[in-house]
Amino acid sequence: MDLLELCRDQPDLFNELFLNRPAYWSRQIDLCRSVVEYRTTVAYSGNMVGKDYWIAGIIIWWLLTRPDALCIITGPSQMVLGSVTFKEIRRCLDGAVIPFGGKLSCGIKASPAVIEIAPGWQALGFSTTSVERSSGQHAKHLLTVVEEASGVEDFVFDAIDSLGFERLVCIGNPIRAEGKFVDLIHQAARDRADNVPPRLAVNAIQIPSTESPHAHQEKSAFGLADRTWLESMYRKYGRRSLWVGSHIDARIPDVGAEQLIPPAWLDYHSSQQRPQVPPAHPVNFTRRIACDLSEGVGRDSTCIVVVDDWGVLEVVLGNSMGLPEAAGTIHRLAVNWNVPHDKISFDKLGIGRNFPNHLARWGITTAIPYAGEGKPQDPSSFVNLRTEAGWKLRNRLDATHLVYEPAPPLRGVGPTPGSARGPASWPPRPMLQRPFYFCSGPYYVRLVDELRPLTYGLVGKMTKLLPKEEWATILGHSPDVADALIQSMILS
Repeated sequence: MDLLELCRDQPDLFNELFLNRPAYWSRQIDLCRSVVEYRTTVAYSGNMVGKDYWIAGIIIWWLLTRPDALCIITGPSQMVLGSVTFKEIRRCLDGAVIPFGGKLSCGIKASPAVIEIAPGWQALGFSTTSVERSSGQHAKHLLTVVEEASGVEDFVFDAIDSLGFERLVCIGNPIRAEGKFVDLIHQAARDRADNVPPRLAVNAIQIPSTESPHAHQEKSAFGLADRTWLESMYRKYGRRSLWVGSHIDARIPDVGAEQLIPPAWLDYHSSQQRPQVPPAHPVNFTRRIACDLSEGVGRDSTCIVVVDDWGVLEVVLGNSMGLPEAAGTIHRLAVNWNVPHDKISFDKLGIGRNFPNHLARWGITTAIPYAGEGKPQDPSSFVNLRTEAGWKLRNRLDATHLVYEPAPPLRGVGPTPGSARGPASWPPRPMLQRPFYFCSGPYYVRLVDELRPLTYGLVGKMTKLLPKEEWATILGHSPDVADALIQSMILS
């Protein structure tokens, strides 16, 4: 009891003495001091800085150092609360020095999730969609925790305000340019400027992933942000992306959506001259064809692009091209550019449902049907296949993006006839992004115009492109050229 009293205002000491866990790192200690001193603590952070580890410790500290205390926890879904927050809490209690004699709810979907020391002395976990059920829960020592707070709607904060909390902790990635979470961050700056006393004030703490104590280590033994993770995220999303800004740099975005491909990137690549390479060069075995079909109504056109890993080789665009003509054009391009049939894709929705029959007349039976709203290869990062393909195009046009290029072939060694790849013995080597070359043609002006309004935003941890219907409405026609180029990325 004496030790508990000693730890009443020292969550970091409680973590070591009672929970028997590794000590908090410096920014977690800053959060501990903030919760002790300030009425509201806002932590806007990058990923993998130990948020869940810290939150679990704070909840147990609050309950055990304050008899008859209450903690209300809310998050984006009951499953997330059960599988992340309360799982970490159970891990805390399992390793504690003194066995926990209370009750813990079972199942990751329990609603509410419960930690009970005695009747009324407990922690309750509600999803944001059911947080109103916490109404009527009051206690002298009430701690409220809001997980993934940037995505929480204002009505949830209104319900939380009605609880009359003693302390409020809001934590998450700053994924939105507006909302209550951002308002609280700005409120903290005003409170500091106005010298508002801590018992009434908001304190905001920014924790970029790059400040992780293991950021310079190859691999973190504790699951914190390390060099391997940081470099892989930079490579995947690009250093200048919204995702890196929110999930690594912990920066509040200036806007809710950002242009997918800035016009300056297109200007840079269009000024580059494509070098001549021998027939056996590896890039010649990355050729592929993508077809965006159209009924030819108004300004809508069917667009067929031939690309390889170095850029656009040829574009055929026409508003009077029916399905038979499109199939014939694809066959001609496949022969001219030596493109394997399994490296041909087409939009399978709408009129594309019957397109395989037309391709089959030309002996093309292994073409890949494409649906932009389909499942991406990385469903944890992108909401649909179109977004994933668009992101590959963005990374390909970002001249600062790091890629891996095959080493030159050994002399006298070349791909076998009909092969779509070079020798497997060529090891990859890291290098800065290669230029992306555009062949000449009238399509280019239309491509630039179509890409200009295309934006992307964040939905939690996932990236989402502007819906195609909205994109087409802004343009006044279907984005045929841009859509075909984006589609070509699925086979890259």
